[in-house]
Parts: sequence; C-alpha cells; structure tokens
Amino acid sequence: MQKDFNFPYMDNRFQATRRETIQVRVGRALIGGDAPILVQSMTTTKPKDVDATVRQTLALAEAGCGLVRVTAPTFSDACALEEVMKRVRAKGCYVPVSADIHFQPNAAFEALKWVEKVRINPGNFVDSGIASLEGQADKNFDEGRAKVFDAFSPFLREAQRLGRAIRIGVNHGSLSARMLYRFGDTVEGMVESAMEYLAVCESENFDQVVLSLKASNPRIAIEAYRMLAARLKQENFKPYPFHVGVTEAGAGEDGRLKSAVGIGSLLLDGIGDTIRVSLTEDPIAEIPVARELVRVCALHSEPSPFTMSPWTNDPYHFARRASAVVSFSGVSIGGTEPIRVGEQAVAVRLTDSPRSPEFALPSLGAPGLVCFKDSMDISAFASEPSNIPTPSLLCYTGDDQVPGVRALVAALEKVHRNDPILLYASIEDDDADKLKTAASMGSLLCDGIGDAICIDVQGSGEKTVALAYDILQAAACRRSKTEFISCPGCGRTLYDIQTVLEKIKHRLGHLQNVSIAVMGCIVNGPGEMADADFGYVGGAPGHINLFEGKQAIKKNIPEAEAIDDLVELIKSRGRWQEPKI
Repeated sequence: MQKDFNFPYMDNRFQATRRETIQVRVGRALIGGDAPILVQSMTTTKPKDVDATVRQTLALAEAGCGLVRVTAPTFSDACALEEVMKRVRAKGCYVPVSADIHFQPNAAFEALKWVEKVRINPGNFVDSGIASLEGQADKNFDEGRAKVFDAFSPFLREAQRLGRAIRIGVNHGSLSARMLYRFGDTVEGMVESAMEYLAVCESENFDQVVLSLKASNPRIAIEAYRMLAARLKQENFKPYPFHVGVTEAGAGEDGRLKSAVGIGSLLLDGIGDTIRVSLTEDPIAEIPVARELVRVCALHSEPSPFTMSPWTNDPYHFARRASAVVSFSGVSIGGTEPIRVGEQAVAVRLTDSPRSPEFALPSLGAPGLVCFKDSMDISAFASEPSNIPTPSLLCYTGDDQVPGVRALVAALEKVHRNDPILLYASIEDDDADKLKTAASMGSLLCDGIGDAICIDVQGSGEKTVALAYDILQAAACRRSKTEFISCPGCGRTLYDIQTVLEKIKHRLGHLQNVSIAVMGCIVNGPGEMADADFGYVGGAPGHINLFEGKQAIKKNIPEAEAIDDLVELIKSRGRWQEPKI
C-alpha cells in the first residue's frame, strides 16, 4: 500500500459505523460480529506458578475481564496451563483464557490443548525475531514465506481439530528481519506480517482468527489498523475481528491518555472488537479504564448530519495539514509553528516553562476566532466562504467533534482555504470526560488536524493546560515533559517493573525532551524503543541491559546499579539537566 493508496478503511469518515466482521468464538465468549466489544487483560505470572496464575485469573474475571491472557515463555509453562485451567474451572469460573506465545512454536502447540485461544507473533513464530538485517535478500524473503506456510499450516489444523481460536498478534517492536528488510520499520511491514499469516489461514479454510497490530506510538497503531482494514477489503479476505491496543502505554494518567488516543480513536471510527488497555499497574486496574473507553466511545445510531465529500487526507501516513499562519492573542498559530496550547482566560502570563499556556482564549466570541456549532454552519460557510476573513482561526464547538472537525476541514478544502484550526473542548473534571476528549482530539491530531488546542476543565483551572499538553504528547505531536514508554509486565518480566518505573520517574522525571523506555524483557524491548532515546530492559533475572535507541550500550548490569548507570549514560550524551529545586 503506497502513499497514494486511496482504498478506504471505512465507508464514510463523517458517519462512523461499526466495522462488519465475522464472529470468532473463544470458549463461551464471542468476538466480532454483533457481539459487544470484549474487554481483556493479562496476568503478570508464569503458568508454572500455578497458584499465582489461578489467583490472578480469578481476580480478573471477578473484576469484569471478558478474556484473560497468560504468557507461556517456555514449553514447560505451556504444559502447566493444564493444571491452571483445571483449577480455574473447578472454581466455577469459565472466563476464556488465551496463551501468549513468542519464539516457541512447540509451546503454541501444547497450549492449544488447554486454553481456548493462542496468540502467536508473526515476528518470531517462524522467523528468529531479533535478528540482523545483514545478509537479508529477496531470496530470503521468498524462502521465509514458504517456511511460514510449512510451519503455520499444521498449527492451524490442530487449532481447527480442537475448536480453538487464534490471534495473529503483530507488534511494531518485534517485526522479523525479513519484514524490516523488505518494508523497513513501517506500518506496511506490520500489515504485511499479518497478511502473510492470514493467507495461510485462508488456504486452510480456518477463520477463527483475531488480528492485532500494536505499537507503543498510538499514531502508528492507528495507521496500521486502518491500513489492515483496507487491505482485507481490497484483497477480498474475510473481515476478521480486531483486537485493539497500545503496547507500553505506561502508568497513571499518562498511560490512560495514551490508551485513549490509540484505542479510542479507532473505536470512534468503528474499529475494534476486543480491547486491552496496557498499564504498568496491577492488571485489575486496566479493566475499568477499558470499560469506560468502550462506553464513552460508543457510536451513535442516528444518521450523521455531515454530508461533506471526503478530503484528500491520507489516513495511512501521518502528515500535518498545511495551514496559514494567523496571529491570535499575540501568538502565531498555524503553518510550521508548534501546535499551540491555550488557556480560557482574559490574559496569560508567558513563562519559559515548556508547559505554560501560550495564548489566552477570552471567550468563544473573541476577535479573530470563528466558531462553527453544527453542520448547518459548516454548509453555510462552504456556500459563502467570503463572509469570513481569510485566514482566520477556526473552531468547531458542536457535538461529535471528530466528524464535525473533519467536515470543517473538508469544507475548507472545497473552497480552497487553509485557515488554521483550534481544537476546543469544555469538560468536567472527571475521568470519563478526559478519556473521551483524548480519544476525540487524539483522532484529529493523528489525522494531522489541529494547529492549537484549548481545553476548559470546569472548576479546575490549573489542570486545563496540563491536560492539553498531555494529550499532545500522547498523540506524539509535541513533547513537553519526560516521555516514559513502559510495558505492563507479564510472566516474562525479569524484575519488579512497577517499582522500578516509579524509581526511574522519581530520578529522571524532570528531564525535558527525553524519552525513556522501561521494558520487562527482550521480546518487544529493542523494537518498541525505536521512538525512545534510552532504554532500560530486563536481560536476565536480576540483570539489566541499557540501550540508546535500538543499540545495546551496556549488558548484564546488576539491577542495583542499573538506574545509576542509566543516569551516567544520559549524562555522557549531553542530555542531562539538574533538577530545579
């Protein structure tokens, strides 16, 4: 799929309807079709620790988790799933369980015997996963495709014999060397990884398949899911259901906002049949966040009032929308200026802080700002654009922000104008409104739309600007504080990741314009650090590997020394600042 590819991923970008899919049965649960969106999570235990795995599985089911995933790092862990499942079922709990497999096809075959679903990673099921690009060639790519067919077909036949479902789970952080050679570190490589394995499924007439294309950068995940939806339609594959998530989202409000941007944006476009919010916290904490995201991003059944023709936006490759520059409240907005953050106030005091408000928004009737409140306003503008000075700062304030702003941009394109856009929201100081705002604004920002952002949090002035900056950072549009990319932890995690993350945040959280990845193991570590400056990765029990980008700088550091060594690495690269007292 090239940059000029115009095949749509949804029928109408101004009227989202849930993507039609086939239905997959996982034990007593259904994924896709007309089934409700299923919320799932993952234990942080190894199956060989049977007591802990059973305890966490039961607790997640009690919390409302619709499917529990358990990692099986080794063949013996996969064997231990037999006892785990016996004990879970003996407790009268019938929550479906999925085994998570990397590098071990024999463990995948064993897991099929005991659980209702098995996830495999195309980056390492047949290919070696973490491998060098050196020596790769077109011949290797074609030979590798034949090996995939030979190794994956027997697995599908066994899954079909046992009545199991599978997930083809692609991760941006663990693409095979073959895919990286052919496509580079791109969404095309992610999609092709899934399509290669799906082609085997279709040849074997096996359709109990769920697909995922995850990344730690929400923008990459959004583009990949969109592109896969389009490719399936274009190539007449069955419309398989999607498992949607953002890997390594982090902890606290940052992790929730990043998940809202990545998952919520897709839900608002009708994409997603099961979701997992990946937080570096107790897995039970993921369930209410995921359920709330499903609720606040529910689609409307009534027809959309927006009937604009599509604009020339490429939904598969990010590019910021070209806009003119205007001066508003004494600040330049639009063009190549950074996406500005405003505060609803008569005036603001500008400081050198990277998270201070940059302009004041006295009211929605302020001079130089033109607000559109519904589709009729937008249609009137498209008919008589000369009634509004050009360029002006434009804003949509009505309901359904995503289709409304998209329609406004389409109207601008129709009349050949490039006025900058202000994204605005007035919300309550509660989690639901924050998640919905992050999903809506994140969707538009990942479309390349938005030159300024202002959120009015009712009754909480100091949170107004912080939330705007945090959404921009979650959408990978503007970094204003230390970026932490951290995985949620699982049975592969080689240290207490929740405790270590808090220690690293306390020590390094004052750094500006630096991103740090905190990864429990090697599976996605180097790959998901593509966007990170530095990485702290579990290398072996009690030992840590430090990375700069994807390059391992120091290996097998005793855990007690690793944070100090990370600080020294950052200092040696000239990226350290002393904390302000």
